[in-house]
Amino acid sequence: MDPWGCEVVEVTEVPEFEDNFTPAAEVEKLSDSAEYIAILEKKLKAVRSKNKVVENLAAYRADCITRLMREGCDLDPVIGDTESEKLLKD
Repeated sequence: MDPWGCEVVEVTEVPEFEDNFTPAAEVEKLSDSAEYIAILEKKLKAVRSKNKVVENLAAYRADCITRLMREGCDLDPVIGDTESEKLLKD
């Protein structure tokens, strides 16, 4: 018994899939494909030369780690931010 009250229909015939994923024998290129690829390569080169964000962040991270290792980590200002906390600490 179907709890949702739907009628179950059995399908005996499975439709055949139209594409068997084999490449076509010949690929016909468009007339402007060489120009399009050249434009895409030019844009990619521009993006690669301008986008230094990851490199800059990596350098900043390395600099922060170096400073922390050299100078140490002083948590006193964080623990006693206010004058009353500093007085209670002493």
